[in-house]
Amino acid sequence: MFWMIAAMLTTAGLFRHRVSFPERQKQGKKNFTAIIPARDEEHNLKRLLPTLPDQGEVIVVDDGSTDNTSLIAEQSGAKVIRAPELPEGWMGKSWACHNGAKEASGDTLIFLDADTWLEKGGMEKITGFVEEKQALLTVHPYHVMKSFPEKLSAVFHSVVYASTGITKIGRRKTGVQGGFGPCLALPAAMYHQLGGHEAIKGEVTEHLAFSRRAKRLGAPVHAYSGKGVLSMRMYQADMKEVAAGWSKSFASGAASASLRMTVWNAVWISSVVSFLTRMKKTGPVSVIGYSFVTGWMYRFWRDIGNFRFRDALIFPVHFLFFISLFTCSVIRTFFLRSSTWKGRVIS
Repeated sequence: MFWMIAAMLTTAGLFRHRVSFPERQKQGKKNFTAIIPARDEEHNLKRLLPTLPDQGEVIVVDDGSTDNTSLIAEQSGAKVIRAPELPEGWMGKSWACHNGAKEASGDTLIFLDADTWLEKGGMEKITGFVEEKQALLTVHPYHVMKSFPEKLSAVFHSVVYASTGITKIGRRKTGVQGGFGPCLALPAAMYHQLGGHEAIKGEVTEHLAFSRRAKRLGAPVHAYSGKGVLSMRMYQADMKEVAAGWSKSFASGAASASLRMTVWNAVWISSVVSFLTRMKKTGPVSVIGYSFVTGWMYRFWRDIGNFRFRDALIFPVHFLFFISLFTCSVIRTFFLRSSTWKGRVIS
């Protein structure tokens, strides 16, 4: 009974608040630069680039692609920069973003992952928010999934959102404590004042690190879900790609999260797993706890991706996948000291 109550309370407390993008804000001006680091992103760029407004500047930084990434970008009218050889001490994405920012002319900079795309009016909402608040904004794209392996990202997404502090009870007191990687937007002047990507050049979870740096230096920081604004499809191939994608940086990202949120996440996961392993002993009353966690997670998951109720109903499967993959990620990150992504070793 104790663990059932603990699972219910930690689930409700950690995911107390909704994370949807604000409905009302002024429409942004067109003086922005979208910077897209791309490594073998030919397929994704065909989807992303047509959703960007014509009036803004678009820079695609080709980070050593072996496909037609540069050609597709040029045909779409984007400015293409080929990233110089990666210097020692830099991570590939930060190096690409750094080189793109050097060429940018917009007053607002938006760093976008190539596997995202803008919903109608999405760019105007993002730039409008940044211009109005004069703040750093990270957006976690709404996850569009078309296969069961992709749905296994649910608990990973939950931990990512919770790690920013925007979902939990008492968030107004503690504020945002991190950020999301796929979309970072901020005034160009603020970007340079904060030291740009050079200040976090060795971080695997670059925009989490950049957001935390911004907050530490006193800049206003915000984070939201991209539902109705920005979407993505992260891993499209199979279970292997889903596992490789999350293994790339999850353990190091968890290690760089604030201690407070790491404890919150650990207590939540431990409580839910302990409840599940004791359901038989708890007896019929455990149906109450199971139903509560199912309903509460569905309430949250439907705001961050096209999850269905049946996905929440099998939440134990999601937790099992998370624990298994997180363990592998810890071993690779802290014992083997490396992982790979798109042919590049990340140490």
